[in-house]
Amino acid sequence: MLDFYLSVNNSEEVVHIPVTPPSFSVTNSQSTETFESAGYGWIKIIGNTELRGVSWDGTFPVHDYPFRRDASMDGQEYYEKLKSWQKRKLPVRLVITSTGFANISINMAVAIEKLDFDVGTTGDLDYSIELGEVELLNDTEDTNMAQLDDLAARMDAVEKRLDSLENEKIYNYMDDNMPSWAKPTIQKLMDRGYLNGTGDNELGLTMDIIRMCVMIDNANGFEGYTVDSIPDWAAPTIEKIKKKGYLSGIDDDDLGLTKNMIRILVILDKAGVFGD
Repeated sequence: MLDFYLSVNNSEEVVHIPVTPPSFSVTNSQSTETFESAGYGWIKIIGNTELRGVSWDGTFPVHDYPFRRDASMDGQEYYEKLKSWQKRKLPVRLVITSTGFANISINMAVAIEKLDFDVGTTGDLDYSIELGEVELLNDTEDTNMAQLDDLAARMDAVEKRLDSLENEKIYNYMDDNMPSWAKPTIQKLMDRGYLNGTGDNELGLTMDIIRMCVMIDNANGFEGYTVDSIPDWAAPTIEKIKKKGYLSGIDDDDLGLTKNMIRILVILDKAGVFGD
C-alpha cells in the first residue's frame, strides 16, 4: 500500500492524501542538443537531466470510506489547504512511502504547478494535481516560514523605499535647482497668488507637481474667468492643497481658480499627486 504526504516548513503542516490514487506519473527527461557539423553530419549532445514532475488524479472524500488513509479533514478542506500553499508560493515536500509488495520511495521538494477539482454526485471532490521538482537554496532543509516572512518583509521595505525615492527631491525656491523650463509657470502662479509656500516661504513642490503645473499652463488652464465659489465635489481637494501651502489667492474667498483648473486639480488629487 502506498501513502502520499505533502508538507511545508519542515513538516509543520502536513497533508496525508486521504485516498491513495490508483496510479501516478513521474516524468524524468534529459535535454539534448542537435547540430550539424561539416565533417560528421548531424551530432546529438546529451545534456543535463531535467527536473522531475509528478502528477496524479484522486479524490478528497467527504464520507467515511473504509479505504480512507486519513480523516483529519473533509473534502474541500484538503483542497483549500494545498491551494493556500500554492498561493503563498511555498516549496512543498512530497513523500511517497510503500508497505507490503510495493517497493517505492519518493522524497523530493516540489512546487504545486496545477491543482483543479470537480465535485462529484456523492459530494466528494475529484481532483488532479501536477507537481514540479524544485531545487532549494538549502538542499538539506526546506525554507521555513520565518525565513519566507522575513524575505517578504525585506522586499516590501525595498519597494517602499524605491517609491519614496521617486519624489524625494523637493523644490522650495525659485533658484538654480528649479528647472528652467518650469520657472515661467511657477513665477506666474506665485505672482497671481495661486501658489505660495509655508511660513518659511518654502514652496514644497515635487517634480510631479511642477510637471502638472506646466502642463496645465501650456493648456491655458490658468486663463479664463474665475468661479465665484468652489463646487462641493472639489471642496476636499481645494482645502487639502490650501492646508499644504500649495494654493493661495487674494484672500480665502477669492482663489482665482477657473473651472478647468478646478477639474484638473481634482484629477491630480485622485491620482495621488498631492498625497494624503
